[in-house]
Amino acid sequence: MNFINHWDKQLLPIFAFFKRHQILSWTVSVLLIIGILLIGVSVKSSMEMTKARATLEVMLKENHDGNQIPRSKLIKEESGPFSGIVWYDYTFSSPQTLAESKRYLKATGQPYQQVTLENCPIVYRVILRPPTKTSKRWAGQIYLDTNQQLSGSGRSSYVQALNHKSLRDLN
Repeated sequence: MNFINHWDKQLLPIFAFFKRHQILSWTVSVLLIIGILLIGVSVKSSMEMTKARATLEVMLKENHDGNQIPRSKLIKEESGPFSGIVWYDYTFSSPQTLAESKRYLKATGQPYQQVTLENCPIVYRVILRPPTKTSKRWAGQIYLDTNQQLSGSGRSSYVQALNHKSLRDLN
């Protein structure tokens, strides 16, 4: 019991200080609440990215064979701040993308002798969509694309045809 009385005596002056200075008390309380909310959002975001990475690894193991060189990090994208439409984007190169890159560079009249897995212009792009209210499981698609973030109108007709021809679902 003495231990509790000791802490009461230690904390009493602090509480009395805050009681006399209500503005400071409210400010500290608001900052504490904001801090807790920011930590919560950060933890939630980290958990979502971890789940997306794990799902990506499983989908690629089951549906894609061969050597993979990551070309971009797994990135979370949204169509708008309040739309609720979210997807994850990831690119990697492989021996198939290297061969397709050489064909692409030949077709566009560019030098192709120095192309490697680390710098090939054509990569596999993986799009992951997390579960929603209507679909209760992760969905994924993979297709050949350039390593640049271009809209459909910014891609050449060769790349658009390549996108369409190589598109497939990941389960």
